Formats: sequence, structure tokens, C-alpha cells
Amino acid sequence: MINVLMSRGILGTEPLVDALSDIIKSTDKVAILLYSFFEKDFLNEQSYDDFYAPGSEYYLKMISSFSPYGIKEENLLWINYYKDSEEDAKAKINQADILYFPGGSPDQMMKRIQEKNLKETIENHQKIYIGSSAGAMIQFQNYHISKDKDYQAFRYEQGLDLLHGFSVEVHYRRKKKQKAALRKVFRAFRHPIFTIPDDGALIVDQEGITLVETADILYDHKGIL
Repeated sequence: MINVLMSRGILGTEPLVDALSDIIKSTDKVAILLYSFFEKDFLNEQSYDDFYAPGSEYYLKMISSFSPYGIKEENLLWINYYKDSEEDAKAKINQADILYFPGGSPDQMMKRIQEKNLKETIENHQKIYIGSSAGAMIQFQNYHISKDKDYQAFRYEQGLDLLHGFSVEVHYRRKKKQKAALRKVFRAFRHPIFTIPDDGALIVDQEGITLVETADILYDHKGIL
């Protein structure tokens, strides 16, 4: 199992392509789970379809993210929240070599995963998981949400049972709210905490954790570094 954790959709940038060129293959199929949208932004199915439709800005961004690895458009499997049944979604997950979790709302994405009974299927995949922002957060059995414009209070949530034993802070900008949140996390768990600015990433595999670009470790088991 390999987990790629990002804050932004920088998968197609040179640093990530260099780091993942031996991991992602041109023949890989990618299942993109379109479950991370905020309800307040998509009030109906039509607005959802307009955002993710073929030819849309988001659709083209996903194509351009995977094309540097030689992956063609026809190898992208889009899991549509409204149109794909539970069986359809599971079939696409099981076909895929890579599962991609977009950014957005981590708690609402997990709610939809549970609603569609996909949690076990996703956890059993055990191949390559790639996530941006919320899509990085939900890969942890337990994750925290720092206070920001979308969330009015710090809180803990349950995610997928894929990663544990450390935490990450996405979109890290050294803000006081972020630092306060990470102090809470360290006091609660006493485990390493990694920061992922918008141009950074972590790659987690059986060998350990690789830091890409500006990603860094802020706390180790003993405390702040």
C-alpha cells in the first residue's frame, strides 16, 4: 500500500512526477471518488454535474494531473455520487490501481462513503491512495479539523482505517490557529505531526515517509522540533 498526501492538486507538477515516476504506471486505472463536495456549494444534482462534467475545468485538471505519468483519459474511472449505484462504485474501485480522493469537505466525504457502504471496499483496495486536502485527511483512522473559514471549531473525526500513528496539517501556513490545533493533537496522541504546505506532499509506503518539497515534520514523539 502506498499513500500520497497533498494539500493541493499538484500531482502533475515536476516534483511529484519525479517522486512518483517509479510508482504510478501508464497502464494504471484511476478511480476518482467525487464525494468531497460541500453541500452548500452544490444545492442540486445539476450543479454537481456541471462542475464535474466532461470538459469542465475540474475534469480537464484531472486529465492534466495524470497525463504526465502516461495515463490516458479512458483510464480515469469517475465515481459519480448521484449516478453510480453502490455496486457500480464498488466495481470501479475494484478495477482501479489508484484511488484518488479530491479536496473539499472531509467529514461530508466520509458521510457519503458510509452512506454508499464503500468504506470496507476502499480499505481492502490496498494499492495506491492519493488525496488532496480533505482527500489526504480521510486516509487517517482518526484525523483533526483545524478551525478555518469552513469549520468554526477544532474537532476530531474518524476516517478510513489506512493510516495511523502520526497526523498531518494540510494547507500549513504557520497560522496561530493551526499551531494551536497541532498543540492539542500532540497533547492528545503524543505522536509525530507533519505539515504539508500547498506545494508539499508526503509519500507513505512500507519504507517509511518521504517528504516532497516543503512538507516537513513539526513534532516527533518527544515534542516540537
